[in-house]
Amino acid sequence: MQERKSCLVCGNSELKTYLKTKDYFGSQELFTLVECSHCNTLYTSPFPDNKEIITYYKSNSYVSHGDKKGLLFDTIYSSIKRINISNKYKVLTRHISTKTHLDIGCGTGDFLYYLENKGLITQGVEIDDSARQIAQQKNLDVKSNIGDIKDQKFDSISMIHVLEHVHEFDTNIQFVQDHLNPGGILFLALPNYMSQDAQTYGNHWAGYDVPRHLHHFSPKSIETLSERFGLKLVATHPMKFDSYYTSLLSHKYLTGRTNYLKAFINGFRSNIKARKNGNFSSLIYILQK
Repeated sequence: MQERKSCLVCGNSELKTYLKTKDYFGSQELFTLVECSHCNTLYTSPFPDNKEIITYYKSNSYVSHGDKKGLLFDTIYSSIKRINISNKYKVLTRHISTKTHLDIGCGTGDFLYYLENKGLITQGVEIDDSARQIAQQKNLDVKSNIGDIKDQKFDSISMIHVLEHVHEFDTNIQFVQDHLNPGGILFLALPNYMSQDAQTYGNHWAGYDVPRHLHHFSPKSIETLSERFGLKLVATHPMKFDSYYTSLLSHKYLTGRTNYLKAFINGFRSNIKARKNGNFSSLIYILQK
């Protein structure tokens, strides 16, 4: 385990305790979130290194890449997943007439497959062997790491709930900068700890997902990050369904029981509040080169 000494986004060394939370998915270990006093980015501290983190992804209770949880849940989840993919495509094409796209952390390739069927030329990166093999069975071009992407340039690059996981933070952002065509966009989707559902559930909020989530972002975090790496933050878009799913998990962490009605109410309240302040449970940030 390593202690976070300074902010990866702005370099500030003044980090203060924000809250303490647990790995509710598996180990039940206690972790501290520290906050940068300048840009308000949160960090999990202490955090596992690249080798240690593997055990937390292998937890029996960690659901990776959409394991089934029952017929009703799986039916609802699959329907929402299809809607989300369609919405992501609409957001992407609203900002750029993209022809070539790279999805970093593409999982089993559902988004890439959708883009391929829309006529885009795509590539993906996925470090998880089993997920990557499923994506490749869909005849998608998916590499095991960003180092396998050599001199290619892309009109758009997506990192959908990925940046919060990466150890090589600077390397990943610089890779995006190097591999975007001029005017190209980074499609960045992240949990937002400033959301109402995060405030409602406090240290039981599922969006923290320690220690798998190493970094925790707010809109201010991303503004600072975009400035540092020479990108322009041109728009943000809500991911409205995330508040319901996150509230469902958070309520179970808090009470030990699944309560669909309570989760729906808290997710709905979060979205209503976000209409006024923009702090949805998860946000899509569009950063332009």
